Amino acid sequence: MLKWEDIESSDYKKYINGLRTAGFPEELIRAIIIADVESLYAAREERLRAKPVPHDAAVAERQAPPTAEDWDRLRQLRQVEVEKQAVLKEILGIDVPREMFRTPTSRNYEAYDYALEQIPPERREIVQAALENFWQADDELKQLDHASYVQAYRQKREEFNATALQVLTPAEFERFEMNSTPAGTELARRTTGMDPNDDEMLAMFQLAYKCWNDSGGVYGLWHAVRVPSEQIAAAEQAMETGLQQALGPDRYLDYQMAVTATGQQLRNLAARYDIPRETIAQAFALQTEADQLARTARVANATVSADGSSPAPAQSPAQKLAEVQAQLEQVLGTEVWQAWQDGRRRQVSLDP
Repeated sequence: MLKWEDIESSDYKKYINGLRTAGFPEELIRAIIIADVESLYAAREERLRAKPVPHDAAVAERQAPPTAEDWDRLRQLRQVEVEKQAVLKEILGIDVPREMFRTPTSRNYEAYDYALEQIPPERREIVQAALENFWQADDELKQLDHASYVQAYRQKREEFNATALQVLTPAEFERFEMNSTPAGTELARRTTGMDPNDDEMLAMFQLAYKCWNDSGGVYGLWHAVRVPSEQIAAAEQAMETGLQQALGPDRYLDYQMAVTATGQQLRNLAARYDIPRETIAQAFALQTEADQLARTARVANATVSADGSSPAPAQSPAQKLAEVQAQLEQVLGTEVWQAWQDGRRRQVSLDP
């Protein structure tokens, strides 16, 4: 294997020219050079990488801040990565993104990596370095009490934002946040079955992120600040109203079918029995109403007066529930309705 440290800089060009003369395409030449350089640095990098914490480890272990030795090793790793990046720049004349270092602290590094990949290489390095500096500061703050940590975390995150916005447009930065913050990544996970386009995803993220912040969230920290439960409920209702307006009736239904258990089950039922969309929309509305009535009936039964009597409404929740169930059977048809009821009642155990 070719060892770059054993040849002069001028030999790099000769080697590449030789590959071109042999008819190798530019993309393949770049891949060959990058693979050779990666192999030369692999051993040095492996010695310095943090050992990943198992996903099923105790919370205390997954959130334990890195030690001084950990950070010294990670700083050395970043120096090696920067050196490798400079070598590739010298050889190929292009910016090749370097590997993002990962601290022992548990984070959604895959989401951050994806968000960084959307940034052009010449600007990515600035954002990546600022992000890694933020992680180091964040880990060092975890020993503070909660209130002090949240305040310091907010300040450090705003410092990162200011650095990132020096090289990213506001629109680019918003997409970075959408692809990396828990509010955005959780939204993307929940709406997988909806298959939103880019504009829909951004509109939903803006509403979800506002709800996150109004509910006491601070950037990546969920409910970091205590707020009244009424404020959280109002924020969630405002998000739902905003989603209905932004998506329109048809796509909002797709959203509901993706993010609710009832919607996911009905979507599977539709695929199994080839049920038209209009029918499933009616079934979803009726089943949602039925679930609400069932909850109301349970509450009514629990609040019966001590002497066993209670004021009788014009129509009890149980009676209304029976009517809605009858409508649902009519909409789906007896055979499909029975399959739907059987499926909802079936309890599946995942125990070994």
